[in-house]
Parts: sequence; structure tokens; C-alpha cells
Amino acid sequence: LYSGWAFRYKQLPDGRRQILSFLIPGDKIALEKICFPNLALPFSVKSLTPVSLCTFDLQEMIELTHRTPAQAQHLAAAMHEYVVAINRRIADLGRRSALGRVAQLILELEDRLRRRGLSQAGRFHFPVRQEHMADALGLTTVYVNRTLDKLRRDDVIAFDRMWMSVLDLEKLKRISEEE
Repeated sequence: LYSGWAFRYKQLPDGRRQILSFLIPGDKIALEKICFPNLALPFSVKSLTPVSLCTFDLQEMIELTHRTPAQAQHLAAAMHEYVVAINRRIADLGRRSALGRVAQLILELEDRLRRRGLSQAGRFHFPVRQEHMADALGLTTVYVNRTLDKLRRDDVIAFDRMWMSVLDLEKLKRISEEE
């Protein structure tokens, strides 16, 4: 993903959706296909904003990622980061409170954006709507709204329709770990 935001999701038979992850500039959209080229992807992808993509022939990408030890190592590191994120989200859904889930999601996105130079002093573009957060965190939109309001009232974050600012990173980390 060169630019823009998207998300991976699973549509359930009754029409509900579970957002599996948010995709930001620099993310690989279907990393699993390199390791499991013959299996269908177990998710769909939808853009949140206009996006710019770079596509590759799958076989050429597989060959490229295994051409040198450095490239194979880069693929392994990307897969490890992906698995860590999946495991963190499972723990979030299974054991964290709503406040902890929201805090953890904000921390995750800010960290990923900062590492790519897309967050300055904790402020970053944030096109994610409350309904998307709810679908990613197993919460209702109303609960997400209340949780964000609490974080805002406690001067932990500030946000408007398209921007998020982490005002107190240490407090946000404590909330995500304690809740």
C-alpha cells in the first residue's frame, strides 16, 4: 500500500463484519499469499481513503523474497510482525476492557505510523471512524464513543474527524496494559 488507509475484514453470514487489521502506507496487503500461494485469502480488503497500490505477479514476488538471505530475512521479519499483531489483537478481544482495547489500538497505529515517518509528536492522520474501531475491537459504536470521550476528558488523546493526537503516551500505555 503506497498511500491511503484500508482494512482487512471478515464478513459474517448474518451481515456483521469483523475488522482484522488496519492497513497503512507501507503495509503488505496479502503477505500470506507469499507463504501460502495456493490457499484462498480468508479475508477481504476495503479502502478507508483513496489508496495507491503496487501489485506484483505472485510467482515473481515469491522468487524475489527468496532470492537472497537478506530478502528471506525481511520476509520472515514481516511475517513475525504480522503474527505478533494478530496475537495482540486476540488478547485484546479476549481479555482487555473496552478502554484497554481502544488504548491498545491507538498505540499500535501511532507506533506503526511513527516508524514510517507518518506521526509527528504523536499527531497523525486518522481516517478510522468509530464504527470501524467498534468492528475491529468487538465493541458497539456507542461504547467506542464513550471510551474515546473518557480518554479525551482525561487529556490522554485529542482527536477530530481525521486527526488523532496522543497527548500523554505513558498514560495511554498504562491504560492499555492495566485494562
